[in-house]
Amino acid sequence: MSSKSIHPHDPDTGQARLFQIGYILNRRGDWIWFLALPLVALAAALGSQRWLPYVALASVNLWITIPHHFSTWFRTYGIHEDWQRFKQRLIIGPLVIFAVVFAGLQVAPITLLLVIILWDSQHSIMQQHGFGRIYDFKAGSGSPRTPRFDLALHWILFGNMFLNAPLFVTMWLRELYRLNLLIPVSAVRFIQLASWTVTVAYLAVYLVHVLVSMRRGYPLNPIKYLFIAASYFLWYTAAWHTASIMVFGIAHRLMHGLQYNVMVLHYVKRKSRGTANSSRFWLLRQLRAGNLLLFAVVGLLYALCFQLITLAPLDEFGFGLVHLTDHYQAIPEHGIKAMPGWLGYHMFAEALISTVAVVHYYFDSFIWKVRDRHVQEGL
Repeated sequence: MSSKSIHPHDPDTGQARLFQIGYILNRRGDWIWFLALPLVALAAALGSQRWLPYVALASVNLWITIPHHFSTWFRTYGIHEDWQRFKQRLIIGPLVIFAVVFAGLQVAPITLLLVIILWDSQHSIMQQHGFGRIYDFKAGSGSPRTPRFDLALHWILFGNMFLNAPLFVTMWLRELYRLNLLIPVSAVRFIQLASWTVTVAYLAVYLVHVLVSMRRGYPLNPIKYLFIAASYFLWYTAAWHTASIMVFGIAHRLMHGLQYNVMVLHYVKRKSRGTANSSRFWLLRQLRAGNLLLFAVVGLLYALCFQLITLAPLDEFGFGLVHLTDHYQAIPEHGIKAMPGWLGYHMFAEALISTVAVVHYYFDSFIWKVRDRHVQEGL
C-alpha cells in the first residue's frame, strides 16, 4: 500500500486523525477470527495436551492443517487470472520441491525437518505480517516506513521466543550437541540476555516510530495491534507452557489454519464476482453462489484422502529407519534429559505433516502480495 493512497486527515474537519479503524472482514468477523481465535486455540491446545493421547494429537494437527493446505491449492489454481500470471511457477515449482524433499528424506531427514521448521516459522511470520498490512490497507493507516518496522517487529519477537522459550531452547541445544557443538551454560545465558535486550530496545524504537508517525499525521489502526498482541500471546504462552512441539503446533495451526481459510474464502468470493476473474473450477462457481458448506466438505475430504494414504503406523511409514530419540541423549549441564519416546513420536509426526506443507509455503511466498493491484481487488 503506497503512501499516496493513504488519507490521514478527516475530510470533514481537515484535522489529523490519531486513530482510524479498519477491518479485514468486518467488525464481527475480525473479533471472532483474528482477535478471539488465538485465545480459543491456546485453550484447546493446552486441553488437548492434558486429555488426549499422542496419536490423537497427531490427528488434531492433521485435520487442522491439511484442509488449510487445500485452501492454498483452491486459491492458487482456481482463479483464472492467477493461473495465467503464475503458470510456470505453479507447474515447475512443485516438481522441484517434491524432488528436493524426496532427496532430503533419503540423505538427511533430520536436517530436512529443521529446514522445514524454519521455513514454517518464516511462513507464519509473513502471514501475520500480511494480515497487519491488510489492516493498514483497509484503514488507510500507517506511514510509508511502517511495513518495514512491522516486519522487523515480527522477526525480533519470534526470534526472541525461539532463543528463550524452553520448548525451542531444548530443541536447538539437542541438535547442537548432537553435532558436537558444545555450548557452555554461560554462553546460552548471554545469548538469551542479548535477545531480551534487543527485543526490549526495539519495542522502544517501534513505539517512537508509532508516535512520530501519528505526529506527522498518519493515523493508527488499533485493531492491527490487538491482532498482533493476540498472535504473540498464543505463541509465547504455548512455547513456555508445553514440552511438545506438536502441542505448540495445535495452538499455532488452529490460529494459522483457520485464519488462512477465512481469508481465502473472503478473497476468492470477492475475486469471483467479476467476469474478468471467472472461476476455472465448478467448486469456485459454487462458492460464488454462496455454497460455503460445500467448500468445507471438500476440504475435509481432502484431509481424509491424506489420512488414508498414511494410515500405517508412523514407524512403518518411516520404514523403520527414523529413530529420532537415538540421536538426542541427556545434556546434564543444561538440565536436559534424554529425548523420551513420546517426544520422538511427536517430532516425526510433525515432520510428516510439515513436509506436505512445503509447496504451500512456496505458493504463499508470491500469491499474497498486498502491494499487488490484483490482490488488492480481492481484499
